[in-house]
Amino acid sequence: MTLNSARIAFALWLAAGAWAQTNVGRISGTVLDPSGAAVPGASVLVMNQDTELSWKASSDARGFYVVTNLPPGTYSVTVEAPGFKKFVRSGNVLVADGRITVDATLQVGDAVETVQVTEVVGETVNTVSGEISRVVDSEQVQDLALNGRNYMQLVTLIPGAALLNDDQLALTTSLSTTGQAINGNRPNTSNVTVDGSFNLDAGSNGSQINNIGVDFIREVQVQTSSFSAEYGRQSGASVNVVTRSGGNQFHGGLFEFVRNEKLDARSFFSPERPSLRFNNFGWSLGGPLIRSKLFFFGGQEWKLIRRYTDVARRTLPTRAERAGDFSVRPGGSLNYPGTSQPIPNRNAAPLITPDGKAIAQVYERMERYAVSYMDTPTGNNAIYQMPNPFDARQDLLRLDYKFNDRHNLFWRYTHDDYDVKDPFGTFVVSQLPTVPGNRVRPAYSLQLTHTWVATPRLVNEAKGNAGWHSQRVFLIGQDWKREPYGFQFPQLFAGGGYYPDGIPDVSVSGFSSFRGPTYYVSTSTDISFRDVLTYIRGAHTLKAGFQATRNRKDANGRPPLTGNVTFNPSGNTRTTGNAFADALLGNFRTYVETEYDPLGMFRFSQYDAFVTDQWRIARQFSVEIGMRFQAILPAYAVGNNLANFVPALYDPAKEVTLTSSGLIVPGSGFIYNGLIRAGDGVPKDQLGRIPDGNSPKVLSVPAGAPRGLYKSSYPLAPRFSFAWAPFKNSRTAVRGGFGLFYDRNDLTGIVQGGLPMPPFAESLQYENGNIINPTGGSPTARGAFDTIRPMDPEMKAPYSMNYSLSIQRQLPAGLFLETAYIGNQGRHFMRQPDINQPAFSVLRQNQDLPAAQRKVTNALRPYKGYSQILMRLADANSNYNALQVYLTRRKGRVTMTAAYTWAKTLTDASSNSEASEEPFSRRFNYGPASFDRRHVFVSTFNLKAPTPFKSFALSRAVLGGWELSGIARAQTGPYSSVSANTDIGTRRADYIGGDVKLPAGERTVNRYFNTAAFAAPPPSRRGNTGAGIIEGPGLQLFDFSIRKQFRIREGKTLRFQGDMFNAFNGANLRGLSTNVSSRDFGALTASGPGRNVQLGLRINF
Repeated sequence: MTLNSARIAFALWLAAGAWAQTNVGRISGTVLDPSGAAVPGASVLVMNQDTELSWKASSDARGFYVVTNLPPGTYSVTVEAPGFKKFVRSGNVLVADGRITVDATLQVGDAVETVQVTEVVGETVNTVSGEISRVVDSEQVQDLALNGRNYMQLVTLIPGAALLNDDQLALTTSLSTTGQAINGNRPNTSNVTVDGSFNLDAGSNGSQINNIGVDFIREVQVQTSSFSAEYGRQSGASVNVVTRSGGNQFHGGLFEFVRNEKLDARSFFSPERPSLRFNNFGWSLGGPLIRSKLFFFGGQEWKLIRRYTDVARRTLPTRAERAGDFSVRPGGSLNYPGTSQPIPNRNAAPLITPDGKAIAQVYERMERYAVSYMDTPTGNNAIYQMPNPFDARQDLLRLDYKFNDRHNLFWRYTHDDYDVKDPFGTFVVSQLPTVPGNRVRPAYSLQLTHTWVATPRLVNEAKGNAGWHSQRVFLIGQDWKREPYGFQFPQLFAGGGYYPDGIPDVSVSGFSSFRGPTYYVSTSTDISFRDVLTYIRGAHTLKAGFQATRNRKDANGRPPLTGNVTFNPSGNTRTTGNAFADALLGNFRTYVETEYDPLGMFRFSQYDAFVTDQWRIARQFSVEIGMRFQAILPAYAVGNNLANFVPALYDPAKEVTLTSSGLIVPGSGFIYNGLIRAGDGVPKDQLGRIPDGNSPKVLSVPAGAPRGLYKSSYPLAPRFSFAWAPFKNSRTAVRGGFGLFYDRNDLTGIVQGGLPMPPFAESLQYENGNIINPTGGSPTARGAFDTIRPMDPEMKAPYSMNYSLSIQRQLPAGLFLETAYIGNQGRHFMRQPDINQPAFSVLRQNQDLPAAQRKVTNALRPYKGYSQILMRLADANSNYNALQVYLTRRKGRVTMTAAYTWAKTLTDASSNSEASEEPFSRRFNYGPASFDRRHVFVSTFNLKAPTPFKSFALSRAVLGGWELSGIARAQTGPYSSVSANTDIGTRRADYIGGDVKLPAGERTVNRYFNTAAFAAPPPSRRGNTGAGIIEGPGLQLFDFSIRKQFRIREGKTLRFQGDMFNAFNGANLRGLSTNVSSRDFGALTASGPGRNVQLGLRINF
């Protein structure tokens, strides 16, 4: 353990305790006599059947009792009262934050007599609150076929969850939590916890700190709507993973699961089955250290995956084109730069520059890595599928200790090690494998919880949690270096960061791009402390709590230090008419280079408080009322090395003058016009770490912006829910609720926006020049600043308004049905439009001028001296309306769940980074969200086959112990907009008539929709199509698992398991091309993984 780890651990042990999410539940009920009258003063004993720990209560004047703060488990409830027989009901399964009702109708008789009710209770009607929540129980966790053995797949089994990525193995290796969208919320708004403690990297809110192994999980709980004021760090669903604990009996196991491509099928576009070696093995053990007092559970797991990347179809210039001969490419012209004079024989070989030859050499080198290459001037003429190995290890240890009837302690330690090698780079991804990276990510979490039962009616819970990781990405190999290729162009800024000898990023229109090297560091630590007090007074269960969170995130900006070059004939006054010929001659459309790669040491604090009242107004009617307060303080940089662009501070009288080629006229205006620095300057103790932190150029920019660039928020979030049981048998409940849920924006905005910002890190952009001399011959000439991403200083905290109305019904044969209307309104979510985009009319007028008179785009922008200004605005809205139906059976030989969702999610921005052709019109962008799936059906089943001829040992051995389980999924596809390339950029296409959808019998891989219904718009206006007009293909997946259990001896079993993912090898086509100008317009260009087979062996005792 590192020194930093030790410090955090020591701080936790000293802490008074805290709590991020509740991990306990309650059992309540009413004690009645045979006539239905209340029995006051009855003694109630609730006992955990695994640990034999017990809790006591008594019924009040209305016969009502409640026992709170119970850990998940299976419980028995014993009720005794003078003059009545003892009542015992066992098999009551309580989940994390569960609220189950166990009513007791006592029979007149001697107290020594017992009325025993023993059953495995399935899902029960919730008559206590109106929250919408689901639980994936331990049987599903252990028995379902999980691709990659990743628990996040379980989150997709509930109503309202749309699967966004069917490559579950890729989600496993990436640690992502954004493979699904729940109830119309953005994928990165879910709050993921382990045993109630935060388990996300706050940088993206979409990556886990620890990916808990499925063999260490008791259950997964997902709260989706109208839940208690006790929760609220994020605005979306709350996903809580509950780890297993020890009991009074020793239980453990050894397991290994393997996969090999020889058992698999190829995907639709793959020429052959990709190589795969998957080994997942480990052990677990739990039991008592001191019987009925101290319990432990621990285990280790390894995942060793030797796989290949998905098939990547890329476009390379032909070998002749790399030598300058374009005669083989049909159509088009090849002219001398900036003229209409044709180059003889379309052969530019005599004009190739040393740097153009170097670019050709990169493509030459990249051809060698292709699985197949066709030397033809066609798209997608190269196919790549490269090794993508992944190694992971996890250690977990949990202790549960009961000091006495009043004090309990829970402690958990988790450690993960991840090592992933990606041939196309990590986070900064290249289309060609020039920058293979090695992602190394050790991660830890510690949790300590203390429960104090001061009296049977007053309980205090305190929890402390810390989760942290230290992530680095290192380059592999030498393909990222300049020297082997022969690059000669000089860099604008000396140094070049961590990789000064790296190649530039190169993007050639019509061909696959490649990236140069980028250093990556990202560490994260999240510490939270919370105390919750529960007080029972009559029919009221009152809760109040406080939480303090401290987060630290260190990350660098990762700008293009070695240069970023774009070759595109559109708007290029020096073009030959062919983008790759421009590259050979070095005539770029844009060239960008950044001075420094700044490091930001980001910190933020957040304070939350809540109060709730669970009020049982009548025996059949309950409400829960609550209020949550949040102090959301923006993240700031310790060194104050952040800056922001504020339009209100931009002074037109100080604007710079640009030439028609986009260069700033020396001495004209103030180049930092509109910028403001964070805080009151760089602290003295940080000057050695921040380049030029006290230089004249930095000090020329005024200070005084908030340290986090925008204001803090202090919202109040009311919550209300009710539950009404209209019939006395409590088998039916009508439930509803409403609540406000506020979100904390991820740190990506400030890392990518406020950090790589002038004056601390200048990134200059030049247009229409030659790579050997980007500044046009004047060493003092400056281009405009490259893309900046400022924050709106008036940014508000995003929030969603959740509301629901549902009916639950307990059906015969152990079935449970819930039908619900779920609604969600999102407000103030982030988007990033380009507020410096020239008006359409300005672009049109400029393009209509003779070529020699046209200005470059940067000379036309309203804020002079800047290129794109992708302003992070919190003004995006969304709405979600859904019918959700849920049917489940959780007891018996056949158990199942079935979830159907009919929903619509509309928004004007689907993600924080979404820009738009029309930045100032949210109506123009309003349409189906990118994660909208109108119809989603998912079902699970588990069948335990009976043993025929049980009296025969051979029959028991061969025919007994068979089980079959599976997951069936069908959902409609995503929505896309149709675009077209024009002489002033990419715009929406025109709809020109006809049915957009093709009949099912006419759809093909190459023409999925009616392409004849669209055309490029005329030059005079924007296209008339709306957002999300095309619905893509849906998804059908069937995963099965078959198991055979052999009994070795009493208490010991051997289980063989065979899993099939995508068992019927469905194509699951995707990658719909929706650009009218593309040669693939209307085609499906990618597919999901083919059938995979997994074999497993487990010894349990």
